[in-house]
Amino acid sequence: MPAEFSGVPESELSERFDLSVPADAEAIAGVVDALAETLEHLEVPEQKRFEIALAVQEALANAVVHGCGNDPSKQIRCRLQSNPEGRILISVTDPGPGFNPERLPDPKQDGNVYADHGRGVYLIRQLMDEVQIARPGNEIRMWKY
Repeated sequence: MPAEFSGVPESELSERFDLSVPADAEAIAGVVDALAETLEHLEVPEQKRFEIALAVQEALANAVVHGCGNDPSKQIRCRLQSNPEGRILISVTDPGPGFNPERLPDPKQDGNVYADHGRGVYLIRQLMDEVQIARPGNEIRMWKY
């Protein structure tokens, strides 16, 4: 992680949640539930908790499918950190080779509108206040203010 992200020095972030699980779609719900409990404990408003949970669910699904190829022998990691002002940083990391977010097709264009996949990163960007795909593309960092 860089020394500073979103104008917040890393030294100001407190670790609130750190969980690694097998890259299995069945594990996603448990991670999201545990994360939601942490957010509730941090007194994050319900609407923001819902948005964060949905974004994290999408990020975890992408990590399982694309980053790990649905291989449960691989691990995905989800971390939640916060700063004193209540900003939340969530990162999801997988061991995959990564991807270039600039090459993702726009899900609102032409034939992509009817595709049955390809909306995860777009949805995450709509739900979160700030999103960064870390190079080489196997970690997504999502801020909620």
